[in-house]
Amino acid sequence: MSTVIISAILVVIVTAIIINLVSNKKKGKSSCGGKCSSCSAGCARCKNLAPGLHSTVVEIDGMQCHMCESHINDAIRSAMDIKKIRSSYKQGLCEIISTSLLDDQKIKETIEKAGYTVTRIYH
Repeated sequence: MSTVIISAILVVIVTAIIINLVSNKKKGKSSCGGKCSSCSAGCARCKNLAPGLHSTVVEIDGMQCHMCESHINDAIRSAMDIKKIRSSYKQGLCEIISTSLLDDQKIKETIEKAGYTVTRIYH
């Protein structure tokens, strides 16, 4: 009986931790508890980026499915020289990894030409 109680307590604790992590992620906080958008290290420390790589995160309105993610990823890949890209319609975010800082206006134009709305860009 005590094993069941201990197991139930552990499940509750793990569930609470996961809910907290998801909540922080939706609020734009990193796993270190800070806000990546105002991180003095430019998030390279938080994201463990290799030296010489830059992370650009774009908040986007209008994505509703995985095809929207692919549409944005393909548009960015064909318009810019990037290393990696990942979009999430659930979070409304697109993260672009590149070897140089990307032009915010070009990112905005590319995404809006694809039919979506850029609400914020941060590095």
